[in-house]
Amino acid sequence: MLLWLNRDEKEVVEGLRVLREMKRDRALPTEILELREEIEDLKIQKSRLTEEHAREDRELRHMIGLEKKRQEVEIEQAKKGAVLAVQEENLAADRKRFADEMAFQRTRFEQEVGYLKEMMADILARLPNVNVALEGKARR
Repeated sequence: MLLWLNRDEKEVVEGLRVLREMKRDRALPTEILELREEIEDLKIQKSRLTEEHAREDRELRHMIGLEKKRQEVEIEQAKKGAVLAVQEENLAADRKRFADEMAFQRTRFEQEVGYLKEMMADILARLPNVNVALEGKARR
């Protein structure tokens, strides 16, 4: 017998054939249940893996953030250390310049005092030596 069936009718006929085969084989429903249980187990495993990967991703992002913060702190400390080193070098240079200037001023002052002593000695040597004896009555 030949029948022309449309697509929907073919699907219905095919479904009936599958049901007929299922009635013949009673082990098929238990296999379906086992497969459904396996599907549920796989879904649970998938969700566990998804959550584990999400947790690992969060931990990784957190660690990256901590590392970035550590690097920023180290860079800031290095900058402060460099500024401090430059300030210390400048201070040492200023102290050296000050010490040199003080030594120069001291030497110059000693030379000036020496010149003044020599000049005073020359002036006093050129002045006539007068010894005057003063005698007199004290005024009342």
